[in-house]
Amino acid sequence: MLRFFRKIRQNVLAEKQFSKYLLYAFGEIILVVIGILIALQINTWNERRELSDEREKLIGALLSDAETTQKRLEQGLSMADYINRDLLSFMEMIQKETLEISIDTLKAHTSAVFQVANFTPAMSAYETALSTGDIGLLKNDELLDSYIQFTDNYEWFALHQKISGDMVYMGSVWKFREKLGSTRLFMTQMGQYPERFALSDDAFYAVLREKDTYATFESMQWLVRNQWEALNRAHLANQTIIDLLQNLQSS
Repeated sequence: MLRFFRKIRQNVLAEKQFSKYLLYAFGEIILVVIGILIALQINTWNERRELSDEREKLIGALLSDAETTQKRLEQGLSMADYINRDLLSFMEMIQKETLEISIDTLKAHTSAVFQVANFTPAMSAYETALSTGDIGLLKNDELLDSYIQFTDNYEWFALHQKISGDMVYMGSVWKFREKLGSTRLFMTQMGQYPERFALSDDAFYAVLREKDTYATFESMQWLVRNQWEALNRAHLANQTIIDLLQNLQSS
Protein backbone atom coordinates (compact mmCIF):
# COMPACT_ATOMS: atom_id res chain seq x y z
CA MET A 1 0.00 0.00 0.00
CA LEU A 2 2.76 2.47 0.89
CA ARG A 3 4.68 1.51 -2.24
CA PHE A 4 1.55 2.27 -4.25
CA PHE A 5 1.26 5.75 -2.72
CA ARG A 6 4.99 6.36 -3.19
CA LYS A 7 4.73 5.57 -6.88
CA ILE A 8 1.77 7.93 -7.29
CA ARG A 9 3.67 10.65 -5.41
CA GLN A 10 6.65 10.28 -7.71
CA ASN A 11 4.45 10.48 -10.77
CA VAL A 12 2.68 13.55 -9.42
CA LEU A 13 5.97 15.29 -8.61
CA ALA A 14 7.28 14.40 -12.01
CA GLU A 15 4.21 16.01 -13.59
CA LYS A 16 4.53 19.00 -11.19
CA GLN A 17 0.94 18.60 -10.00
CA PHE A 18 1.50 20.02 -6.50
CA SER A 19 -2.15 20.10 -5.45
CA LYS A 20 -2.49 16.42 -6.17
CA TYR A 21 0.78 15.83 -4.37
CA LEU A 22 -0.55 17.50 -1.24
CA LEU A 23 -3.71 15.40 -1.43
CA TYR A 24 -1.78 12.17 -1.68
CA ALA A 25 0.59 13.26 1.09
CA PHE A 26 -2.39 13.95 3.30
CA GLY A 27 -3.76 10.51 2.45
CA GLU A 28 -0.50 8.91 3.51
CA ILE A 29 -0.60 10.76 6.82
CA ILE A 30 -4.18 9.61 7.41
CA LEU A 31 -3.15 6.02 6.72
CA VAL A 32 -0.24 6.24 9.16
CA VAL A 33 -2.50 7.74 11.85
CA ILE A 34 -5.14 5.05 11.29
CA GLY A 35 -2.43 2.39 11.57
CA ILE A 36 -1.17 3.85 14.83
CA LEU A 37 -4.71 4.04 16.24
CA ILE A 38 -5.38 0.43 15.26
CA ALA A 39 -2.11 -0.68 16.90
CA LEU A 40 -2.98 1.24 20.07
CA GLN A 41 -6.46 -0.29 20.11
CA ILE A 42 -5.05 -3.79 19.72
CA ASN A 43 -2.53 -3.13 22.48
CA THR A 44 -5.28 -1.80 24.77
CA TRP A 45 -7.43 -4.81 24.00
CA ASN A 46 -4.54 -7.17 24.79
CA GLU A 47 -3.87 -5.38 28.09
CA ARG A 48 -7.54 -5.57 29.05
CA ARG A 49 -7.62 -9.26 28.20
CA GLU A 50 -4.52 -9.89 30.33
CA LEU A 51 -6.04 -7.95 33.24
CA SER A 52 -9.28 -9.89 32.83
CA ASP A 53 -7.36 -13.18 32.90
CA GLU A 54 -5.43 -12.10 36.00
CA ARG A 55 -8.69 -11.03 37.67
CA GLU A 56 -10.33 -14.38 36.91
CA LYS A 57 -7.32 -16.26 38.30
CA LEU A 58 -7.39 -14.10 41.43
CA ILE A 59 -11.11 -14.66 41.95
CA GLY A 60 -10.60 -18.41 41.56
CA ALA A 61 -7.74 -18.47 44.07
CA LEU A 62 -9.66 -16.32 46.57
CA LEU A 63 -12.75 -18.50 46.22
CA SER A 64 -10.74 -21.69 46.78
CA ASP A 65 -9.21 -20.23 49.96
CA ALA A 66 -12.58 -18.95 51.19
CA GLU A 67 -14.21 -22.36 50.74
CA THR A 68 -11.35 -24.03 52.63
CA THR A 69 -11.68 -21.40 55.37
CA GLN A 70 -15.41 -22.04 55.62
CA LYS A 71 -14.86 -25.75 56.26
CA ARG A 72 -12.30 -24.94 58.97
CA LEU A 73 -14.66 -22.39 60.48
CA GLU A 74 -17.44 -24.95 60.72
CA GLN A 75 -15.09 -27.33 62.54
CA GLY A 76 -13.89 -24.55 64.88
CA LEU A 77 -17.45 -23.43 65.59
CA SER A 78 -18.53 -26.98 66.36
CA MET A 79 -15.58 -27.40 68.74
CA ALA A 80 -16.18 -24.05 70.47
CA ASP A 81 -19.90 -24.80 70.85
CA TYR A 82 -19.20 -28.22 72.34
CA ILE A 83 -16.63 -26.87 74.81
CA ASN A 84 -18.86 -23.97 75.82
CA ARG A 85 -21.89 -26.20 76.41
CA ASP A 86 -19.83 -28.72 78.38
CA LEU A 87 -18.31 -25.97 80.50
CA LEU A 88 -21.71 -24.43 81.25
CA SER A 89 -23.09 -27.85 82.18
CA PHE A 90 -20.08 -28.54 84.40
CA MET A 91 -20.37 -25.18 86.16
CA GLU A 92 -24.08 -25.73 86.74
CA MET A 93 -23.27 -29.03 88.45
CA ILE A 94 -20.79 -27.48 90.87
CA GLN A 95 -23.00 -24.46 91.63
CA LYS A 96 -25.49 -26.55 93.58
CA GLU A 97 -25.23 -26.88 97.34
CA THR A 98 -25.26 -30.66 97.19
CA LEU A 99 -23.85 -32.95 94.54
CA GLU A 100 -26.75 -34.56 92.69
CA ILE A 101 -24.64 -36.80 90.45
CA SER A 102 -21.82 -39.25 91.05
CA ILE A 103 -18.24 -38.06 91.26
CA ASP A 104 -17.39 -40.20 88.23
CA THR A 105 -20.09 -38.43 86.17
CA LEU A 106 -18.77 -35.08 87.37
CA LYS A 107 -15.22 -36.00 86.43
CA ALA A 108 -16.41 -37.04 82.97
CA HIS A 109 -17.48 -33.44 82.35
CA THR A 110 -14.16 -31.90 83.30
CA SER A 111 -12.41 -32.71 80.01
CA ALA A 112 -13.62 -29.44 78.47
CA VAL A 113 -12.46 -27.23 81.34
CA PHE A 114 -9.11 -26.21 79.85
CA GLN A 115 -9.77 -26.75 76.16
CA VAL A 116 -10.08 -23.98 73.59
CA ALA A 117 -11.22 -24.00 69.96
CA ASN A 118 -8.64 -23.98 67.17
CA PHE A 119 -8.92 -22.30 63.79
CA THR A 120 -6.52 -21.08 61.11
CA PRO A 121 -7.91 -19.50 57.93
CA ALA A 122 -6.60 -20.05 54.39
CA MET A 123 -5.58 -16.51 53.43
CA SER A 124 -2.52 -16.88 51.15
CA ALA A 125 -4.27 -15.63 47.99
CA TYR A 126 -5.73 -12.59 49.78
CA GLU A 127 -2.45 -11.71 51.51
CA THR A 128 -0.50 -12.03 48.24
CA ALA A 129 -3.04 -9.87 46.41
CA LEU A 130 -2.75 -7.25 49.13
CA SER A 131 1.06 -7.18 48.99
CA THR A 132 1.19 -6.97 45.18
CA GLY A 133 -1.71 -4.55 44.83
CA ASP A 134 -3.66 -7.04 42.69
CA ILE A 135 -6.55 -6.78 45.15
CA GLY A 136 -7.48 -3.62 43.21
CA LEU A 137 -8.46 -5.82 40.24
CA LEU A 138 -11.62 -6.86 42.11
CA LYS A 139 -13.12 -3.35 42.14
CA ASN A 140 -15.78 -4.42 44.63
CA ASP A 141 -16.05 -2.38 47.83
CA GLU A 142 -18.54 -4.77 49.44
CA LEU A 143 -16.13 -7.67 48.99
CA LEU A 144 -13.21 -5.70 50.44
CA ASP A 145 -15.37 -4.64 53.41
CA SER A 146 -16.29 -8.29 54.02
CA TYR A 147 -12.60 -9.21 54.07
CA ILE A 148 -12.00 -6.48 56.66
CA GLN A 149 -14.88 -7.80 58.80
CA PHE A 150 -13.53 -11.33 58.52
CA THR A 151 -9.99 -10.26 59.42
CA ASP A 152 -11.17 -8.21 62.41
CA ASN A 153 -13.08 -11.18 63.84
CA TYR A 154 -10.25 -13.61 63.19
CA GLU A 155 -7.86 -11.28 65.04
CA TRP A 156 -10.34 -11.18 67.94
CA PHE A 157 -10.40 -14.99 67.96
CA ALA A 158 -6.58 -15.17 67.80
CA LEU A 159 -6.33 -12.70 70.68
CA HIS A 160 -8.35 -15.06 72.87
CA GLN A 161 -6.12 -17.94 71.83
CA LYS A 162 -3.16 -15.89 73.09
CA ILE A 163 -5.05 -15.05 76.29
CA SER A 164 -5.68 -18.75 76.90
CA GLY A 165 -1.94 -19.38 76.61
CA ASP A 166 -1.19 -16.53 79.00
CA MET A 167 -3.67 -17.97 81.49
CA VAL A 168 -2.00 -21.38 81.32
CA TYR A 169 1.54 -20.10 81.86
CA MET A 170 1.10 -17.12 84.16
CA GLY A 171 -2.58 -16.48 84.85
CA SER A 172 -5.41 -18.05 86.80
CA VAL A 173 -4.97 -21.48 85.20
CA TRP A 174 -1.31 -21.48 86.19
CA LYS A 175 -2.26 -20.67 89.80
CA PHE A 176 -4.78 -23.51 89.72
CA ARG A 177 -2.15 -25.89 88.34
CA GLU A 178 0.30 -24.75 91.00
CA LYS A 179 -2.27 -25.44 93.68
CA LEU A 180 -3.14 -28.95 92.45
CA GLY A 181 0.30 -29.91 91.13
CA SER A 182 -1.19 -30.70 87.71
CA THR A 183 -4.37 -29.95 85.77
CA ARG A 184 -4.29 -33.52 84.49
CA LEU A 185 -6.67 -34.23 87.31
CA PHE A 186 -9.20 -32.58 84.97
CA MET A 187 -7.72 -33.70 81.67
CA THR A 188 -7.07 -37.42 81.93
CA GLN A 189 -6.63 -37.63 78.12
CA MET A 190 -3.45 -35.55 78.54
CA GLY A 191 -1.77 -38.12 80.80
CA GLN A 192 -2.02 -39.62 84.26
CA TYR A 193 -2.38 -37.46 87.35
CA PRO A 194 0.61 -38.17 89.65
CA GLU A 195 -0.40 -40.60 92.40
CA ARG A 196 1.21 -38.49 95.11
CA PHE A 197 -1.17 -35.62 94.22
CA ALA A 198 -4.24 -37.85 94.16
CA LEU A 199 -7.39 -36.51 95.82
CA SER A 200 -10.19 -38.41 97.46
CA ASP A 201 -13.67 -37.93 96.00
CA ASP A 202 -14.59 -35.59 98.86
CA ALA A 203 -11.37 -33.58 98.45
CA PHE A 204 -11.90 -33.39 94.69
CA TYR A 205 -15.41 -32.02 95.14
CA ALA A 206 -14.20 -29.61 97.81
CA VAL A 207 -11.65 -28.16 95.36
CA LEU A 208 -14.39 -27.63 92.80
CA ARG A 209 -16.47 -25.74 95.35
CA GLU A 210 -13.75 -23.20 96.14
CA LYS A 211 -14.23 -19.63 94.98
CA ASP A 212 -10.95 -19.29 93.08
CA THR A 213 -11.60 -22.60 91.29
CA TYR A 214 -14.99 -21.41 90.13
CA ALA A 215 -13.47 -18.11 89.00
CA THR A 216 -10.91 -20.03 86.91
CA PHE A 217 -13.62 -22.12 85.26
CA GLU A 218 -15.73 -19.04 84.62
CA SER A 219 -12.77 -17.28 82.97
CA MET A 220 -12.30 -20.25 80.64
CA GLN A 221 -16.01 -20.30 79.80
CA TRP A 222 -15.99 -16.59 78.95
CA LEU A 223 -12.91 -17.08 76.80
CA VAL A 224 -14.47 -19.96 74.84
CA ARG A 225 -17.75 -18.06 74.47
CA ASN A 226 -15.87 -15.09 73.02
CA GLN A 227 -14.07 -17.45 70.66
CA TRP A 228 -17.38 -18.89 69.52
CA GLU A 229 -18.86 -15.44 68.92
CA ALA A 230 -15.78 -14.34 66.94
CA LEU A 231 -15.89 -17.50 64.84
CA ASN A 232 -19.60 -17.09 64.21
CA ARG A 233 -19.15 -13.51 62.97
CA ALA A 234 -16.16 -14.62 60.86
CA HIS A 235 -18.30 -17.43 59.44
CA LEU A 236 -20.98 -14.96 58.33
CA ALA A 237 -18.39 -12.60 56.81
CA ASN A 238 -16.67 -15.45 54.98
CA GLN A 239 -19.98 -16.72 53.59
CA THR A 240 -20.58 -13.22 52.19
CA ILE A 241 -17.10 -13.35 50.64
CA ILE A 242 -17.92 -16.68 48.98
CA ASP A 243 -21.25 -15.40 47.64
CA LEU A 244 -19.67 -12.23 46.22
CA LEU A 245 -16.76 -14.10 44.62
CA GLN A 246 -19.16 -16.58 43.01
CA ASN A 247 -21.16 -13.66 41.60
CA LEU A 248 -17.98 -12.09 40.21
CA GLN A 249 -16.92 -15.41 38.72
CA SER A 250 -20.22 -15.88 36.89
CA SER A 251 -20.52 -12.27 35.68
